Amino acid sequence: MAVVEQVETNIVDSIIQEHGVNVDATRIANIGKANLSKDTRIYEAQISSLNVFIIDTPMTRKIACHPYIVGDALEELTSKAAERALPAILELSGISERRDEGEIVFEQILRAAPGYKLHEAAHRLIPGSFKAVYIRPRYTHTSYRDHDGMIQRQLNVVYENFAELPKNRDIFLIMQDTVASSKSAEISIEAMIKHCEEIGSRIKTWILYGFISLEGVKLLDKVAQSYGIPLVAFAMGNLTALCANNYDMPLYGVDEWLWRKNHSIHKLGALVDRTTFAEYVRELVPGSDQPGDWSARQSKLYTGLGYEDGNIQGHLENSTRLINSLLEIGTFTEWQTQLAKRELKSLEIELAKSKSSIS
Repeated sequence: MAVVEQVETNIVDSIIQEHGVNVDATRIANIGKANLSKDTRIYEAQISSLNVFIIDTPMTRKIACHPYIVGDALEELTSKAAERALPAILELSGISERRDEGEIVFEQILRAAPGYKLHEAAHRLIPGSFKAVYIRPRYTHTSYRDHDGMIQRQLNVVYENFAELPKNRDIFLIMQDTVASSKSAEISIEAMIKHCEEIGSRIKTWILYGFISLEGVKLLDKVAQSYGIPLVAFAMGNLTALCANNYDMPLYGVDEWLWRKNHSIHKLGALVDRTTFAEYVRELVPGSDQPGDWSARQSKLYTGLGYEDGNIQGHLENSTRLINSLLEIGTFTEWQTQLAKRELKSLEIELAKSKSSIS
């Protein structure tokens, strides 16, 4: 790792310039009362009228950089990241000072989004102070790495439970989700608005948390504005770039999907604080998808009617294929190739464990 650290120190500026990484649009957020851990940094993203913050923790960095982290290991890291994030979310969204003005409601997007564990952090830090409702949007066709226009039009709600939604109340809505194309969050907020109108309630603030792409949050902000709802987004680690498939969410690197489609080289960069970016560069394979297939990385997934197994083996195999494909493009430097091979070895070890547990 010492070699990688030395290379990163010398060329981080050239990576930023080459891939158009935006490191000039963040500033330290003004946190007053929230008691943050020393390993947690909160940045405000300064982009037009968007109200967006970036929460940087070592746990998020590990999840984003290492697709071999799955199952129990993933759950432990997401839990720790959520516990660090929640105090900042409550303060910066204004909930802390306005709790008597409305009720906190988690809209759980099934199956994958509860894996972010923010609701479990709330159970520990603000017990008994929120309700939960459930919705499951599902693509009618397999959508792994493919959220193009045709597939987006085939996203349907197959389950919902809004029984706990408070009547005749103002709502502080908290939504956990992986926001790439933004379609699952959009269909979920529209369902929430509909149910609120039916029982005389109103969304006072919409709070979003998870891996979030810059393009996705821009689209959701337009949706929020169209309904007159303030949106406050809390992105994990960075506001990611978005590949041409509207699925992969890299920090920086070549759009592998586009290269595989027509062999064109299109370089992408996220919006991120420079300090954070320098730390990611030491670990992350350029062009890799930070959240990965979020549902597949988890051991168990709640569907609303019961629990289903994730697809850890499938996630590990897909991540291996993606990194091998990125290597094939031929744009990696020697130290980036070392990172990729190291990650492939870890994926191989985890895949062997997964296969042995099944057999």
